[in-house]
Amino acid sequence: MNMRKKKLLALMVTSAMMTCPVWADDTTAATGYESSGSQTVTSGSAAAPADDQKTAVNTVVTSPNDETTADAMKAAKSGLTGYETAEELAAIAAGKSPAAVQQETAEAVHKENEILNPAPVDTTPQITGDKVSYMSGTSDMQFDTSIPGYPLAVIQAGQDVALPYGEAVTDADLKPYIDKVATSVTVGPVPEAQIEQKLLPQLAMRVGDAVNMDYIRHDLNVIGATGLFSTVKPSFTTVPEGVSLNYTVQMNPVVTVQMNPVVKKIDIVGNESLSTGDLMKLVATTPGTTLNTAVVSHDVANINTAFANAGYMMSRVSDVRLDDEGVLHIAISEPRIENINLRGNTKTKNKVIMRELRMKKGDIFNKNAASRSIQRVYNTGYFEDVNVRLLPGQRNPKDVIVEIDVTEQKTGSVTIGAGYSDSDGLVGILGLAETNLRGTGDKVNISWEFGGNTDTNKNYIFSYTHPYLNDAGDSIGFSIFDRESEYDDYNEKGNSVAEYDRRTNGFNVTYGRVRSEYVSDYVTLETKRTKYTDYDSGAEYKKWVNDDGQDFGRWGGDLDRYRNYLNNNFGRTNSLTWSHVFDNRDNVYDPTKGKRLSFTGTWAGHGMGGDFDYFKFIAENRLYYKVGRAHVIAVRLMGGIATGDMPYNDLFTLGGADNLRGYEDDEFRGNKMYEATIEYRYPIAKKIQGVVFTDVGNAWGGVENIPWYHENNKLHYSGGLGFRITTPIGPIRLDYGVGQDGGKFHFSFGGKF
Repeated sequence: MNMRKKKLLALMVTSAMMTCPVWADDTTAATGYESSGSQTVTSGSAAAPADDQKTAVNTVVTSPNDETTADAMKAAKSGLTGYETAEELAAIAAGKSPAAVQQETAEAVHKENEILNPAPVDTTPQITGDKVSYMSGTSDMQFDTSIPGYPLAVIQAGQDVALPYGEAVTDADLKPYIDKVATSVTVGPVPEAQIEQKLLPQLAMRVGDAVNMDYIRHDLNVIGATGLFSTVKPSFTTVPEGVSLNYTVQMNPVVTVQMNPVVKKIDIVGNESLSTGDLMKLVATTPGTTLNTAVVSHDVANINTAFANAGYMMSRVSDVRLDDEGVLHIAISEPRIENINLRGNTKTKNKVIMRELRMKKGDIFNKNAASRSIQRVYNTGYFEDVNVRLLPGQRNPKDVIVEIDVTEQKTGSVTIGAGYSDSDGLVGILGLAETNLRGTGDKVNISWEFGGNTDTNKNYIFSYTHPYLNDAGDSIGFSIFDRESEYDDYNEKGNSVAEYDRRTNGFNVTYGRVRSEYVSDYVTLETKRTKYTDYDSGAEYKKWVNDDGQDFGRWGGDLDRYRNYLNNNFGRTNSLTWSHVFDNRDNVYDPTKGKRLSFTGTWAGHGMGGDFDYFKFIAENRLYYKVGRAHVIAVRLMGGIATGDMPYNDLFTLGGADNLRGYEDDEFRGNKMYEATIEYRYPIAKKIQGVVFTDVGNAWGGVENIPWYHENNKLHYSGGLGFRITTPIGPIRLDYGVGQDGGKFHFSFGGKF
């Protein structure tokens, strides 16, 4: 017999055992399903493969040397079903009755089913009393309180209110009286004659009019809309001249206050998100007055509106009842988040997404919190798209399951390149950047340039940021840098003075502290050293001659200012910078609304060592206004002031792609600065945006140590057009600005302000 046939036989034997239970007296016979060990499994069936660890159906497990256990099994045999598991048979062999084992198994199965398939749970608050009907669309209702104890609701013309009173009477009911003359029109019985006097002028039916079906229905709605009456119906009495019409009404009960001071007249239950005190301010129903269903409708509408305005769009009044003691009970239903499911994140860890959410399992659902959560997830920069769906809860259909579906985008980049210039020679470039390292949200950037003709023959930057030190969202990051690049200096007229190589090296550490949802503080400790390394063209600062061999006298000024220029403007700077930031923009990469307000102060030297001592302060405000569907007006306002001994490279600068377009990069410098920008952004095509802009500003003061630069106190302004293009390697900006001295193109990488 080959193996295939053996397996077939085994299956056939198993089938036979399942359909034909057999109890064998021979407890030594093998079934073929024995487990390894001392135990023997008996059955009345043929042998089966011994490598299967399952216990066959309808087997009895005994120990051949344990007569007590065998006796227990024989005694229990009559109570067995023939389908016990090995664990159940073992429990019976240990002395438990089959009934007890079966009961335990049933309880375990029931408990497991409850976990896997929980029974629906209704968390809606239950209140007692007679149900009070209320209408919709009555939040702006007005009331006539001129009659003490009997407030009358006044429905405004054209107000969208569902009034059922007119439909309470049928055409058949009115047909016998149609076109007969109304000899009298009354409303009653009412406890105060003033009530009738208030209503009669509002009725369509007047004495002398022929009974009209539309008039009758109008009047029923007018009377019912006051909210004083539980029923309203027309009653006709035939008289010789026609009919006498009385709108028969039944008054609502009186709302009272319980003697128990703990119990309020209005009992609001089920509310957690909004306080009872705040909700009570919206309730117009007062003690000692007749229950007015219109007033109740008004109260319900106001409460529902308050929940909606606070973002609790699914929370609302679920029931209103009046009990026998005159207490009006209002029940609030507040659906909760049963669970949060994440989809689409194959690289990013769940915790990285969950920590950005401003909602959690068990919270009352709030659309504002959900919207902010989606904003924060998108603002991480790890996802191309973020969507959310709301699904009915499994335990309570009134609750919701929040499903967040993300589309991940590339967060890493590798740069390999080379370049050549007469001044630098051949330069190799290697770069690695990852903003979501191994799906943890950590950010790392490594850039290395090597070769060339510079003194160091290498440039590098290494930075690392850990965005979440704790549950509050505090962050820590550091950078180490050593770079040598070509720079241009300009005088106050925008003319190039010198082209040279400057080396900057050092490191910094930044700690970010989250103060609230939109407020954070950042503290940066930095040490850096700047060095004039090589002359390229223009003024040679070490020799103070130009490329034609002319000396410093070409620029004017005294000799000492030139001789001391390098010492006064290059060296080591040790600083401590504090930034306070408020940021509630909807999208940090492409904001359409909100603002970013920041205050930054820098303390350099003054006991921290280094070659310079100064204070520097800058304030910036960015504002965004959505115009239409996809058009945005962006405004940026900046101002800064500094005091002390500041080096040339740490002065405020204006000019170039970032702040004052139409001028050279860093053309204007000083220890005081202001700048304003207005941009109108509009879509052109997918991932392409057009920009119309105007810039205005100036930087001045603190240029005593710059011999060729003279203060320019004029206001500088420009205007122009630009494009913003989203590419796989990042956003690209292209602007053309026209300043006072002509136009200039600006090409740069990076996001917009």
